[in-house]
Amino acid sequence: MCRHALVTGASSGLGRELVRQLVRDRGMTVLATARRLDRLETLAAELPPGRVAVEAGDLADPGFRDRLWQRAEAMSGGLDLLVNNAGLGDFAAFADQTPESMRRIVEVNLMALMDLTQKAVRHMRSRGSGQILQVSSVLGFIGLPYSAVYVATKHAVNGLVKSLRYELRGTGVRVWAACPGRTESEFWNVALGEAGRTDAFPRGEPAAKVVRAIVRGLDGRRAFLLTGALARATVALARWLPGPFEWSMLRWSAGYFGGEIERASRH
Repeated sequence: MCRHALVTGASSGLGRELVRQLVRDRGMTVLATARRLDRLETLAAELPPGRVAVEAGDLADPGFRDRLWQRAEAMSGGLDLLVNNAGLGDFAAFADQTPESMRRIVEVNLMALMDLTQKAVRHMRSRGSGQILQVSSVLGFIGLPYSAVYVATKHAVNGLVKSLRYELRGTGVRVWAACPGRTESEFWNVALGEAGRTDAFPRGEPAAKVVRAIVRGLDGRRAFLLTGALARATVALARWLPGPFEWSMLRWSAGYFGGEIERASRH
């Protein structure tokens, strides 16, 4: 039974809702981390006293990750669940992205995730139990123009899950990934920048609904959980009808993103 969890990217969106549901619906104690301390403290105040501990910091900093893990490992009885939810995106043409932007996306989306995953594997394997949940994306199975670096990190996360499931078979440690489609959150607005608009995108699923599916997935055995009908349909179309899928991508998303990137660059 999962009693103690560490959730990254807990200040908004899926991470914030994951903390809520893990505490309210699963009775767990959660160590929540993100960069914005004020939001973490507000979240903790919304939930029963003593159920949410907060640790603010930048996951791109290896020193912070070490301090965070020391606190997680010290939870009474050890850590039962790691949720790697934190993620960054930057919608831009790949040829125009700066090395700094690419490096930060890779550091947060992949290097921090692998670092915490490795720490959790060592901790949980010695105890013979635990779960490591990677909040990936439907984009871990397909491509998306003007989002190459972000998409590459999600493909890497899915590959990590596939490989670790072989390595950890029989250890009592489960590694899996939740792969939502578009979700109602701040992510798209931040990635597009202040000049970007999101009204032309398919409407995202409510975070609470996506998280309910993820939390139910804690009781399952799947390697990958596609959390909604749109996510499942997207992956199925890409797999079974690749021609129409490629046509739709070229016709819709490349044109849309291209216009948004050009519009944003003028502001």
